[in-house]
Amino acid sequence: MHNIAIIGHFGFGGVYLDGQTIKTKVVADELCNKYGRNDVSLHDTHGGIRFLIKLPFVVIKMMMSSHNIIMMPAHKGLLFISPALILFNIIFRRSLYYVVIGGWLPKTIAGNKWLCFLLKRFNGIFVETRSMYDKMADMGFTNVSVMPNFKPLEIADRKDIHVQSDKPFALCTFSRVVREKGIEDAIEAVKTCNARVGHTVFTLDIYGQIGKDQKEWFDNIMKGQPDFIRYKGCVDFGNSVSVLKHYFALLFPTYYEGECFAGTLIDAFAAGVPVIASDWHDNPNIIDNGKTGRIFHTHNVEELTSILYEASANPESIIQMRSNCLDEAMKYQPERVIEILVERLRPIMSSDRQKQMKQ
Repeated sequence: MHNIAIIGHFGFGGVYLDGQTIKTKVVADELCNKYGRNDVSLHDTHGGIRFLIKLPFVVIKMMMSSHNIIMMPAHKGLLFISPALILFNIIFRRSLYYVVIGGWLPKTIAGNKWLCFLLKRFNGIFVETRSMYDKMADMGFTNVSVMPNFKPLEIADRKDIHVQSDKPFALCTFSRVVREKGIEDAIEAVKTCNARVGHTVFTLDIYGQIGKDQKEWFDNIMKGQPDFIRYKGCVDFGNSVSVLKHYFALLFPTYYEGECFAGTLIDAFAAGVPVIASDWHDNPNIIDNGKTGRIFHTHNVEELTSILYEASANPESIIQMRSNCLDEAMKYQPERVIEILVERLRPIMSSDRQKQMKQ
């Protein structure tokens, strides 16, 4: 039998750079590194209605072949996968775990007695932030632990960090390109700051996969933009640090409803790049204002502009944060964070060890 089965959106056969898919793959990779690929089975939820038809058979297969079942669904998947796991577990008696991606869960299940009933029967639920833990505890959950987001990134060497001292200073956004990530606010703040100074003191590069239903919105925004506002496309998962370390700061004016512990913050810290972010959801709990970045009130473009204006006059106030960011990145190394989950799993002998015992 496998030690672990994971069900979530892997998007096998496609290219998906959203936080949901990335974290699902990262958790799976770390568990494979820990236990060996033969002891971890992966089950992809990609396919919509076609997957839902197969769901009962997938769950039975997992239950028959694995001792620990880990689910990592998005909103809709939670409604179908969790009851299927609880139902079949009446027979198979496996250990069930839920690794939550994003900050939407407490709000989704608040007042939903059925979902609360199901999730309280899991052996462990792992949320990304302390605020999520507190909300779940207020709803009577006793099976919740905090497991912060993490990424397998090589932290930049302090000697290799690019410290820009000449203007214009290079800024970037590094997230999915959707309206709710505050892309327009970032553009407006940079343009306004440059106009206030009287010349191009900042450039802005926009990175990320454009939301499939927001391409027209983004195309319209980029029409007629000055040459210091540029869309730079997507960056491969493993290249984020090498790209970001050349930037002065990362802008993250998000107001995305499902935001929690955004992976872009880890990318920035690992690259030694301070983050200038909205006070949306848990950003103020992750970014130490004045040490690893700056925090402004959500949607307050004027406040963001003022922070940039101050930084243009005193760039050292941002540059001096770079070392702090590298220190912060150490907290989110995969081998450190994954142990929070590993400690809760049912201990099972590895398949290699089982073979040795049979010989």
